Amino acid sequence: MRFTPLPHATQLRPHSVAPGTAALPHVQVRWQLSAEGWFAATFRVTRPMGAACWNCNPDFSRTDYRENWGLWEHDVVELFLQPRPHPEAQSGPYLEVQISPLGQPFALWVEEPARRFAPPAKLAFTKEVLLEPDAWQTRLSVRIPDYEPGALLFGNLTACLGPAQARGFWGLALNAESTPDFHRPADFVQLI
Repeated sequence: MRFTPLPHATQLRPHSVAPGTAALPHVQVRWQLSAEGWFAATFRVTRPMGAACWNCNPDFSRTDYRENWGLWEHDVVELFLQPRPHPEAQSGPYLEVQISPLGQPFALWVEEPARRFAPPAKLAFTKEVLLEPDAWQTRLSVRIPDYEPGALLFGNLTACLGPAQARGFWGLALNAESTPDFHRPADFVQLI
């Protein structure tokens, strides 16, 4: 199975990498926004030759995004999506959606980072996952809550990969501090 290409594309950059670190995964993402407010992203994560298999926990739900608290401690790709009436409107809520290589979803509606957040009561989304010997592809489409046609869309597209002792973080937008923090609307970039 191959996914239809989407118009916007880039390779995600790794957050700070220690000198002498072994070969890193390669993370690419393509995305688009429909006029109806559906955001679609296709991630392709390629493991370096000889790398261990994916860091997954099969005990997480493959269907209920509300039940998968802690999914980010395993391999995931993530969307952070924030509609804005103008570029400076950083204080509004945003949606975070994660998918694992096993197709396990997790989602949060974040009113205020690290303070007020909860899984959305309803979330319209679709997901497709393709696992290959050395690559993982995910197509995720999500209806953005409260999206008004023509609104600006800011956010981040990220990946958290590897076991706890060798965790790596990739993003379209990266914070400057040594510890990655993707829950920073001030660092979100304009996606559309």
